[in-house]
Amino acid sequence: MARVKRIDHIAIAVKNSEEAVKKYSTLFNAEHIRTEILQEKAGPVKVAYMRMGDNVLTLIQDMQEDGFLNQYIAKRGEGMHHLGLEVDNLDDFVENAESQGYKIPLRDEFSNRREVVLRPKDTCGVILQVLEWTQGNDETVDDRIKRILNLENL
Repeated sequence: MARVKRIDHIAIAVKNSEEAVKKYSTLFNAEHIRTEILQEKAGPVKVAYMRMGDNVLTLIQDMQEDGFLNQYIAKRGEGMHHLGLEVDNLDDFVENAESQGYKIPLRDEFSNRREVVLRPKDTCGVILQVLEWTQGNDETVDDRIKRILNLENL
Protein backbone atom coordinates (compact mmCIF):
# COMPACT_ATOMS: atom_id res chain seq x y z
CA MET A 1 0.00 0.00 0.00
CA ALA A 2 1.26 3.47 -0.87
CA ARG A 3 2.42 5.72 1.93
CA VAL A 4 1.86 9.48 2.11
CA LYS A 5 5.30 11.02 2.51
CA ARG A 6 4.28 14.63 3.18
CA ILE A 7 2.05 17.50 2.29
CA ASP A 8 3.86 18.63 -0.84
CA HIS A 9 2.12 21.99 -1.21
CA ILE A 10 -1.00 24.01 -0.57
CA ALA A 11 -2.47 25.66 -3.67
CA ILE A 12 -4.35 28.96 -3.50
CA ALA A 13 -6.54 30.01 -6.45
CA VAL A 14 -5.93 33.69 -7.23
CA LYS A 15 -7.09 36.18 -9.83
CA ASN A 16 -3.65 37.80 -10.17
CA SER A 17 -0.53 35.89 -9.18
CA GLU A 18 1.76 38.95 -9.15
CA GLU A 19 -0.49 40.77 -6.67
CA ALA A 20 -0.82 37.62 -4.56
CA VAL A 21 2.99 37.19 -4.46
CA LYS A 22 3.31 40.76 -3.16
CA LYS A 23 0.67 40.16 -0.49
CA TYR A 24 2.19 36.91 0.78
CA SER A 25 5.74 38.31 0.64
CA THR A 26 4.74 41.40 2.61
CA LEU A 27 2.35 39.83 5.10
CA PHE A 28 4.20 36.58 5.83
CA ASN A 29 7.73 37.37 4.65
CA ALA A 30 7.27 34.45 2.24
CA GLU A 31 10.04 33.92 -0.29
CA HIS A 32 9.04 33.95 -3.97
CA ILE A 33 10.90 31.05 -5.56
CA ARG A 34 9.77 31.30 -9.18
CA THR A 35 6.76 31.63 -11.43
CA GLU A 36 5.98 29.21 -14.26
CA ILE A 37 3.22 28.78 -16.81
CA LEU A 38 2.14 25.14 -16.84
CA GLN A 39 0.10 23.47 -19.53
CA GLU A 40 -2.14 21.15 -17.57
CA LYS A 41 -4.85 18.89 -18.99
CA ALA A 42 -7.47 21.26 -17.59
CA GLY A 43 -5.77 24.24 -19.28
CA PRO A 44 -2.83 26.61 -18.84
CA VAL A 45 -2.14 28.10 -15.41
CA LYS A 46 0.44 30.48 -14.01
CA VAL A 47 1.96 29.11 -10.80
CA ALA A 48 3.95 31.23 -8.37
CA TYR A 49 5.90 29.05 -5.94
CA MET A 50 6.39 30.52 -2.46
CA ARG A 51 8.40 29.29 0.50
CA MET A 52 6.74 29.86 3.85
CA GLY A 53 8.95 28.45 6.57
CA ASP A 54 9.29 24.74 5.89
CA ASN A 55 6.35 24.72 3.49
CA VAL A 56 5.68 25.34 -0.19
CA LEU A 57 2.65 27.38 -1.18
CA THR A 58 1.54 27.75 -4.78
CA LEU A 59 -0.48 30.71 -5.97
CA ILE A 60 -2.28 29.58 -9.11
CA GLN A 61 -3.84 31.85 -11.70
CA ASP A 62 -5.89 30.70 -14.67
CA MET A 63 -4.58 31.78 -18.07
CA GLN A 64 -7.98 31.31 -19.76
CA GLU A 65 -10.90 33.62 -19.06
CA ASP A 66 -13.34 30.69 -18.90
CA GLY A 67 -10.83 28.21 -17.45
CA PHE A 68 -11.40 25.84 -14.56
CA LEU A 69 -9.77 28.07 -11.94
CA ASN A 70 -11.68 31.16 -12.97
CA GLN A 71 -14.88 29.13 -12.80
CA TYR A 72 -13.85 27.98 -9.33
CA ILE A 73 -13.13 31.59 -8.24
CA ALA A 74 -16.43 32.84 -9.71
CA LYS A 75 -18.32 30.25 -7.64
CA ARG A 76 -16.28 30.26 -4.40
CA GLY A 77 -13.96 33.27 -4.54
CA GLU A 78 -10.20 33.28 -4.23
CA GLY A 79 -8.83 30.85 -1.66
CA MET A 80 -7.54 27.39 -1.06
CA HIS A 81 -7.97 25.30 -4.19
CA HIS A 82 -6.26 22.02 -3.38
CA LEU A 83 -3.88 20.18 -1.12
CA GLY A 84 -0.96 18.38 -2.78
CA LEU A 85 0.03 15.09 -1.13
CA GLU A 86 3.21 13.28 -2.11
CA VAL A 87 3.09 9.47 -2.04
CA ASP A 88 5.87 6.95 -2.43
CA ASN A 89 4.04 4.91 -5.08
CA LEU A 90 1.27 6.50 -7.15
CA ASP A 91 0.30 3.28 -8.93
CA ASP A 92 -0.30 1.52 -5.60
CA PHE A 93 -2.27 4.52 -4.33
CA VAL A 94 -4.53 4.54 -7.42
CA GLU A 95 -5.08 0.79 -7.27
CA ASN A 96 -6.03 0.97 -3.60
CA ALA A 97 -8.31 4.02 -4.06
CA GLU A 98 -10.13 2.50 -7.05
CA SER A 99 -10.54 -0.83 -5.25
CA GLN A 100 -12.41 1.11 -2.55
CA GLY A 101 -14.69 2.73 -5.14
CA TYR A 102 -13.06 6.17 -5.36
CA LYS A 103 -13.20 7.90 -8.74
CA ILE A 104 -10.08 9.47 -10.26
CA PRO A 105 -11.42 12.23 -12.54
CA LEU A 106 -8.00 13.56 -13.58
CA ARG A 107 -4.66 11.91 -14.27
CA ASP A 108 -1.70 13.89 -15.56
CA GLU A 109 1.96 13.30 -16.23
CA PHE A 110 4.81 15.76 -16.52
CA SER A 111 8.53 15.32 -17.06
CA ASN A 112 9.17 15.29 -13.31
CA ARG A 113 5.97 13.98 -11.71
CA ARG A 114 2.79 12.00 -12.11
CA GLU A 115 -0.42 12.98 -10.40
CA VAL A 116 -4.08 12.21 -9.90
CA VAL A 117 -6.88 14.33 -8.45
CA LEU A 118 -9.59 13.12 -6.12
CA ARG A 119 -13.05 14.70 -6.10
CA PRO A 120 -13.88 16.92 -3.13
CA LYS A 121 -17.17 15.11 -2.60
CA ASP A 122 -15.11 11.97 -1.87
CA THR A 123 -12.57 13.65 0.41
CA CYS A 124 -14.56 15.74 2.90
CA GLY A 125 -14.83 18.80 0.67
CA VAL A 126 -11.14 19.15 -0.26
CA ILE A 127 -9.66 18.68 -3.73
CA LEU A 128 -6.68 16.38 -3.20
CA GLN A 129 -3.88 16.21 -5.73
CA VAL A 130 -1.88 13.05 -5.07
CA LEU A 131 1.51 13.03 -6.74
CA GLU A 132 4.71 11.09 -7.09
CA TRP A 133 7.91 12.86 -8.05
CA THR A 134 9.80 10.86 -10.66
CA GLN A 135 13.13 12.61 -10.23
CA GLY A 136 15.10 12.95 -7.01
CA ASN A 137 14.22 12.50 -3.39
CA ASP A 138 13.46 15.56 -1.28
CA GLU A 139 14.42 15.16 2.36
CA THR A 140 14.19 18.84 3.29
CA VAL A 141 12.34 21.93 2.16
CA ASP A 142 15.64 23.17 0.73
CA ASP A 143 15.79 20.06 -1.49
CA ARG A 144 12.24 20.77 -2.66
CA ILE A 145 13.14 24.40 -3.40
CA LYS A 146 16.13 23.24 -5.48
CA ARG A 147 13.78 21.02 -7.50
CA ILE A 148 11.42 23.95 -8.11
CA LEU A 149 14.31 26.19 -9.15
CA ASN A 150 15.44 23.56 -11.65
CA LEU A 151 12.06 22.83 -13.22
CA GLU A 152 12.37 22.18 -16.94
CA ASN A 153 9.96 21.00 -19.61
CA LEU A 154 6.94 20.89 -17.37
